[in-house]
Amino acid sequence: MPQRPRPVLMTPIRRCGSHALRLRLNFSNEFYSPYPLHIVEFMPLLPLYGALSKDFNYFQLVIDVVGLQAATMVKWDGISLDPVVIFERIKDRPRSIHAITWEMLFLAGQKHQTKVVMDKSLDSVHYANELMALFDDMLFLNVVRDPRAQISSIYRAIIHDFDTLLNTQTWVKAHDAARAVELAYPERVLTIRYEDFIQSQAAVLKKICQFLGIPFLAAMLDVSQSREAQGLSGLSNLWATNSSQPIPANVDKFKKDLSIEEIRLIEMSE
Repeated sequence: MPQRPRPVLMTPIRRCGSHALRLRLNFSNEFYSPYPLHIVEFMPLLPLYGALSKDFNYFQLVIDVVGLQAATMVKWDGISLDPVVIFERIKDRPRSIHAITWEMLFLAGQKHQTKVVMDKSLDSVHYANELMALFDDMLFLNVVRDPRAQISSIYRAIIHDFDTLLNTQTWVKAHDAARAVELAYPERVLTIRYEDFIQSQAAVLKKICQFLGIPFLAAMLDVSQSREAQGLSGLSNLWATNSSQPIPANVDKFKKDLSIEEIRLIEMSE
């Protein structure tokens, strides 16, 4: 059986430039990160399954999570997952929805013959301790961005709430969770700034590759050659720029999208 890839979770909250990094890292044959399941959105349904210690309940959860992957608008290229295979592989291990989702990623990574798999479900930062209990080799790629720009992007993308204050509170909670992870597992966390990536893609990507233990490739600097990026950019206006170079002028775009009062509110909440 192929060796299990090393797990990496990107944190702490969406609209941080995560797709830009994921798509470029995917140029490496040693790295695999498919479109994320954002499993946190499934968590409110978990009580409906009952005790996961019962095989029937756990198997039903496996079926549904695999079904979620199959139904997502962005498919995992060349990957077809069998719930029976996944259940048999994990049934004797500690049971959780995280064990299921990561086994799916491991199987996909093994098919692609990669050393590292990354989940871009950033909000899973709130379950970091559970993940470390499952996988003691877990790494965390923590991507921070100017909160004014990020919260403005969250608001426009309709990801969380229709209110700047509520989105700011969500941002603060996510970053507090990420800081807790960094304090608890400092050697497992790499924090980078999205603004630094915009200014020097090569320097930041080399730093990430070194952290992940994969080689940096010059091809990562030309995302327009990514078939995945081209396909993603055509699916939604939110992803339209993913197949092109970052635009430095957009760093301050929030000044046009947010009112002075909203900017002050965000700055006071940091």
